[in-house]
Amino acid sequence: MTNRWQALAAQLASRGQRRLVMIEGAHQPGLACVRRILEQIAPARGLWVGDPADCPSLVLESIPSGQFRRFLGSETPLVVWDGWRGNPPDALAAISGSLAAGGLWFWLMPPLADWSSFADPDYARMGLPERGDHPFLARLAGVLSRGPAVIRVNAGSDEIPSLPEIFPEGSAFQPSTTPDQSRAIEAVVRVGQGRRRRPLVITADRGRGKSAALGMAAVRLLRGGRRHIVVVSPRKENVAALFRHASEQAGVDDDGQTVLQLDSGATLQWLPIDDLLARRPEAELVMVDEAAALPAPLLKQVLLGWPRVVFASTIHGYEGSGRGFNLRFR
Repeated sequence: MTNRWQALAAQLASRGQRRLVMIEGAHQPGLACVRRILEQIAPARGLWVGDPADCPSLVLESIPSGQFRRFLGSETPLVVWDGWRGNPPDALAAISGSLAAGGLWFWLMPPLADWSSFADPDYARMGLPERGDHPFLARLAGVLSRGPAVIRVNAGSDEIPSLPEIFPEGSAFQPSTTPDQSRAIEAVVRVGQGRRRRPLVITADRGRGKSAALGMAAVRLLRGGRRHIVVVSPRKENVAALFRHASEQAGVDDDGQTVLQLDSGATLQWLPIDDLLARRPEAELVMVDEAAALPAPLLKQVLLGWPRVVFASTIHGYEGSGRGFNLRFR
């Protein structure tokens, strides 16, 4: 079994894919099952969303689902989500978006057949009755039961689960810019090198590579003569992918810091938005990542405070104020 789970993770990484693993059954058997699987996989790190006392591995960072905004724009190789403690849709969507290529998502829940009557602890927050039929979860269970890529594990059974064989298709997966990313990079470079007071707004679905595009564009601008670019975001964790791709583009190690300095002395720096507005540093370009999660009045101050500004964001709601970003700010 150890080799089978580890082989699956390696195959997923080679194809740039991810998988959902449903751990179906009662709560305590589900926890015991996922502990056994994690012992076999031996992950270096990951996230546990549930009661900290139930965390199935010491290498997992335990977080409450309400802190999902910390992880917008970041990546994690493994997620274990305890659905018995509640399934807030916004948090579920946001955390799933952080799963890296080759990653596994373990979701502890009752058997799919029981979802329509499952008393989800999150229903009270949404004003729904805990008891009775719930069409949304019933439909979701149907979608998952028909999903060919979903791995289903019966937590109460000694039967060895069936794991897929993911065969290579030509050359191994290599990360590269998509056509949309390339257009975004060119647009950022044009703004960074062009006339003043011509701001750019980039919006896209979750996981389309906006942060990566910003990081690569920033390095192109710094190599092209710009000296200081500042990026702001709701939280430092939001720009982890941006700085990782910027470091790769610059050919330097990504040490997890929030200042990247090229050999020429040109710098890319992250600042909290409050620090940016208080200190007002000289910057030839300010980039705002996850902009919809920031209040529109603060975005307006950034817009009016620097000659060249780029705003990038997902506007699907779980950033917190996507409608406000579209209607009040844009």
